Amino acid sequence: MVLAVGGLLLTVFALAAPAAYAAWSRADDTTAATQVLTWTAGDGYMGYTSAPTTAVAGPATIVFENSAATGNTTGMPHTLTFDTSNSDYNTDVSLNIQASPSDSSGGRHTAEVTLTPGVYRYYCAMPGHIMSGELTVTAAPGGDTTAPDTSASVSGTKDASGNYVDSATVTLSASDSGSGVDKIEYALDGGAYATYTDPVKVSSVGQHTLTYRASDKAG
Repeated sequence: MVLAVGGLLLTVFALAAPAAYAAWSRADDTTAATQVLTWTAGDGYMGYTSAPTTAVAGPATIVFENSAATGNTTGMPHTLTFDTSNSDYNTDVSLNIQASPSDSSGGRHTAEVTLTPGVYRYYCAMPGHIMSGELTVTAAPGGDTTAPDTSASVSGTKDASGNYVDSATVTLSASDSGSGVDKIEYALDGGAYATYTDPVKVSSVGQHTLTYRASDKAG
């Protein structure tokens, strides 16, 4: 599912006067639901222990593990390298991860990439190692692999310090140039997500967290 997710923090508090005040800060966090693709290696140098063969275009988390857990008992290093020099394959992802059981990550490494439709060739770049393969990437359903852009704005009456007096009203919006926005959802204080239809008014005293997300029509 392609999602754009964000959040903002609202703090509503009361002073000696009867009125309540709301102060807010916002932290954007746009995240697409990401597929995880895992390669493993062990004692052998003729092939990877396991490797994916297919993926869907869009964001992906690449995991490469060469550890005792994946069968490496000799400490032999391996790499997961995407070929960017062969025009017969996709060359838009530059990836070269070296892993061994004794490295600082225990042989498990991750990288964030964006895949496009086509075929990627990967191999181990260690001298003498004959390890390679192909990853076939297909277009996502509907052809839309980009999450909607989502944003939040807060309105209300402010005092001299910039705090909102009595309440703060949060307005959410989203746009998507691909398949279009399907829906916007929000959750207040860790509650269940609800479909956003009208601006959300926050007025109770205390600290509140409002999170929001949007999905497009491509799912």
